[in-house]
Formats: sequence, structure tokens, C-alpha cells
Amino acid sequence: MNRNEIIEKMRKDGYPYKIVGNGGYEATLSGIQPLSGGDYMAIYRYPGGECCHCLEEIKACFTVVEQ
Repeated sequence: MNRNEIIEKMRKDGYPYKIVGNGGYEATLSGIQPLSGGDYMAIYRYPGGECCHCLEEIKACFTVVEQ
């Protein structure tokens, strides 16, 4: 799978494309971080670097800008 296909799969799984997260900064979905057991977290690119977030954290703590 190429990067665009991975991003589209993640969006279908419920991960938003753009969020306002850490420190009120806007971040864009940029990749996938595999976890054990077949799970994964999303990698979001912030102005100062990248950070991993799980879907539960996004729903509870962040603002979705673009689904």
C-alpha cells in the first residue's frame, strides 16, 4: 500500500484528516504507527514535528477540523 492508500484506510477507520491538538496547534494525518496485536495509532504532523495519537485520545481531547 502506498502512503495515500494508508491515509484513506485510516480515515475510513475513523481517524480525522486534520485536528487541533497538542498546545492548540493544527496537525495533519501523515502516517501509521503499527502496534502489537494488529492495532495501530495515527501519526500526525504538527508545525514542530510529528506525534502519535490513538482514536480514543482524539475523540476525547482534540478538535476535529476535517474528517
